[in-house]
Amino acid sequence: MKSDDGSSNSSGFVVKRKVQVTGGSTYIVSIPKEWAKLLNIDRGAEVLLELNPEGWIRLRASDAAPNRSERVAQITISPNTSDATLSMEVISAYLTGYDTIVLRFSPDASEVAEKVANFVRTKAIGLELLEESYDQLILKAVADLTSISARMVVENMIKVVKSMIEDLSDVVEGLRQRGLLETVVRRDDIVDKLYLYIYKQLNLALQGLMSPKELGMNTLAESINIFTLVKSLERIADQVVSIAQWLLDYDKQLPPDVRQLFGKVKGSVMRSIDLASTLSREQAVTMYESLHEEALWVAELYSKARASGCANECYPVFDGARRMLAHTIDLLEAIMGLNFLKGLEAQVLQGAANGP
Repeated sequence: MKSDDGSSNSSGFVVKRKVQVTGGSTYIVSIPKEWAKLLNIDRGAEVLLELNPEGWIRLRASDAAPNRSERVAQITISPNTSDATLSMEVISAYLTGYDTIVLRFSPDASEVAEKVANFVRTKAIGLELLEESYDQLILKAVADLTSISARMVVENMIKVVKSMIEDLSDVVEGLRQRGLLETVVRRDDIVDKLYLYIYKQLNLALQGLMSPKELGMNTLAESINIFTLVKSLERIADQVVSIAQWLLDYDKQLPPDVRQLFGKVKGSVMRSIDLASTLSREQAVTMYESLHEEALWVAELYSKARASGCANECYPVFDGARRMLAHTIDLLEAIMGLNFLKGLEAQVLQGAANGP
């Protein structure tokens, strides 16, 4: 696409424009006709302008959605495709932002297709089966991704993960029956759903199909740290599930040193997760140093347990606790990043307010 001053860009998404002044105080910039059509903007239409602290202006129609064609992903199921691989393909298409996912298969693979379709629907919010025939299934993304803000998703993930840790701890301490562990494992499905939901939100925001404001974020720059935060929460939940599943088959009482280990790790992880709400830099620094020391303590305790013969038998608890600490360290790094970004945004806005 060529701009008015003769410059061009092969992508068609970048043009150069000269700023015009009218009335002595109003600045005017024209937009390409093709863009106006794409955004359903006509003469006399109202548009919304959003000033971003990162230094760019976002323009969109105020009362109409962009004239975007439907995104359709075609996935062909071959006879040797495993359930896990097919599930990964479907979920990847969902996360990328496809509106419709078509599964094509031979009649003898219909059971595999239906099984995978049912599975991914338990993992992805708003992915529904809308059409079925002897050789294809059609899944449709129907969820409004602006109905739950990214921050609300994080808050919900925190509540679920903390409840999983708390209940697992009660079983480890012998305060609750082992049957509670089954509900802990099931709650991981909720964590996965929320994680994939916010993953898709951030993906679409990075593609420019959603604005940060629509997701409850101040700037797009928050995306990487928010993703790291929710990924860390999802990984912590996975370790909780791993320990819970092992305990379901372990019919003995855990030794005191193992219970002490999990109790200490639980406290540190829970306090760190709470910092996702406050973004306190001072507390994050303190917890960060404490977690590194605690990781060394876990390693030392494991070495001592090897002498008693419990190390191998109780390895899943030691390993799960160690991994929980590692993912919590990642979580604190994301919290620290969001804290610094918040300060940077304040500086940019202050600079804009003060003027040149």
